[in-house]
Amino acid sequence: MYGLYSHPNSTYSKRVHIYLKFRNLEYETIHVALDKLENRKKPFLSINPYGKVPVLKEGEFLLSESSAIIRYLEEKHKFANPLFPEDPKQRAILNQMINQCESEFCFPGSVIYFAKKFVPEENWEPKRMKDSSKRIGRHFDIIETILAKENYLFGNQFGVLEILYAPFIDHVSMMETKLPKPVEDWIDRVLHEPSVKQVLEP
Repeated sequence: MYGLYSHPNSTYSKRVHIYLKFRNLEYETIHVALDKLENRKKPFLSINPYGKVPVLKEGEFLLSESSAIIRYLEEKHKFANPLFPEDPKQRAILNQMINQCESEFCFPGSVIYFAKKFVPEENWEPKRMKDSSKRIGRHFDIIETILAKENYLFGNQFGVLEILYAPFIDHVSMMETKLPKPVEDWIDRVLHEPSVKQVLEP
């Protein structure tokens, strides 16, 4: 059985929980008390020296980074409906979109989310947060060109991109960014997926 080191408030951990439930893979959750800084203490640092969750445990094998964990499990289990296409050009496009998800939405989104969730307002960095919001808005304008024609971002079906976006778009109201209607409808579809609801609305 797989073990997943995670914390219930970790958006990156939630990605892997969603994937594991989507694929009906059996696993156990190993709680890491981020609020007590357990991730910065030696026992956990021996598991991941970067002090971050999630970490997948399979026997003695340990793997961190949510997208790497999902990719590993997909490649290992060889599902009949793979999330990564066999065609190298299509797979490259999907990998490009995964990178854009991280750099153009999740990173700037985390800047805003972390400040509003954990930092007193007097200590916010308004310019950095405003720039992050603009970056997210530009990203939404770009993916709108896909979602105006398709229900999902790749292959017109719920897939790895939706799994990666899901825990972050759950907080999209914090981003102070106008949502194009196709993007808004896509967010609604994603958040109503059974595996997503199971994790985000326990």
